[in-house]
Amino acid sequence: MAEPTLTSSTPGERPLRADARRNRERVLAAARAAFAQEGEEVQMEAIAKRAGVGVGTVYRHFPTKRALLDTLRRQWLADGAAHATLALSHVEPAKALTVFVRRAADLLARDRGIREAFERLDRGSGETVWSPEFEGYRTGVARLLDRAHEAGVLREEIDLSRFLALLSGVGAAVGNGLDPRLAADVLLQGIRPPAP
Repeated sequence: MAEPTLTSSTPGERPLRADARRNRERVLAAARAAFAQEGEEVQMEAIAKRAGVGVGTVYRHFPTKRALLDTLRRQWLADGAAHATLALSHVEPAKALTVFVRRAADLLARDRGIREAFERLDRGSGETVWSPEFEGYRTGVARLLDRAHEAGVLREEIDLSRFLALLSGVGAAVGNGLDPRLAADVLLQGIRPPAP
């Protein structure tokens, strides 16, 4: 999952003035850092302080904490889709899957906000953001899995929903202190086809 790409406005909104766009980007960067450390418990006031703006500025761009979280989730999903595409650049399907899983485990270990968002995604929470970013993420990961199946390096029963559930388990494990490299390697070993 790549570093965040901040957008100036969401689809359908009129473009923001330069100063308002800068403030929005500062709020998003501060929110991303705050959620990485504290998860969804972080308060809007703390985000405003981290961004160096008044709390009114935060609410002007994001009227609710849910609106801010939805924007961050779309960013996280877009980053995940970009990471899946990058992993697909590896010619070997097993290598592509390994790169994706290890990077995801590392990111889940470092970012509590992404971990919590991923848990909601796996549970099918009503708060899941159904968006082009979500579909892009699913499509990218599905392509990784399809290539691995075609190459015979992934168990037949591991479909997209099971793979995402297993990644959510990696998130829970690293959130409880397990080394991300170990968590990734255990998952990768478990999804290989059994020896004949």
